[in-house]
Amino acid sequence: MNRWGDGPMYRTALERWKTAASGRLDGGAVYVVSREEEILAAAGQYGMIPVYSPESFRGISWSIRSGLLAAKEETLARTGRSAEHYVFAVADQPMLRTDTMERFLDKAKESVFACLAWEETLGNPVAFPEKAVGELLQLEGDSGGKKVLRRHLEECTVVFAASGEELRDIDTLEQLREARSGSLSKNFNTL
Repeated sequence: MNRWGDGPMYRTALERWKTAASGRLDGGAVYVVSREEEILAAAGQYGMIPVYSPESFRGISWSIRSGLLAAKEETLARTGRSAEHYVFAVADQPMLRTDTMERFLDKAKESVFACLAWEETLGNPVAFPEKAVGELLQLEGDSGGKKVLRRHLEECTVVFAASGEELRDIDTLEQLREARSGSLSKNFNTL
C-alpha cells in the first residue's frame, strides 16, 4: 500500500473524513468499501462502517453498488428512513484537505447533487440524492457515478477546492513520488 506521511495513504483519507464528517451527517454514517481486510479493519477502528466488496476488482460500479446497498439497509434499520444524500469519495487524494471536505459536506446537504471542483475541472467527492440511487445501481463495470452526474449537471452545486492539488488522484508510484516532491503533474480524477 502506498504511504503518505506516517502511514498508508488510505489512513490519511479515513482520518480526514472522520474529522470532516463529525456532526455533519444528520444521523448518517461513513461507509468504507473495500476488498482489503486491512482497510476494512482500519475503517472499524475509526468508527466507520466497513463494507466488504470482493467483486470490486471488476470495476468501480461494484464498489458503488456494495456501498449503496449497505448504506440503504443500515440507514433504514437504524433510523427508520432512507438517507437523503450519498457522498462518494476516493482514498487516493491525499492532498484533499479536511476543511474542504467540511465545506463540501455542508454544501451537499443543501444541494440536489454536489461535486468538488477546481476551476473548470469537476472531480471527487460527489454527492447524489436518494432519487439517483436507481441510476447508480444500474452502473456496470468500471463506469462510476460520474456517468450519472453528467446527466444531472444542471442540478449540481459545484464546491470549489482551495487548490487544484486537492483533486489530484495518485494511482502510481511515480505520481506518489511527484506529489511528495511537490512536482505532481496534472492528474485529476475528473468527470
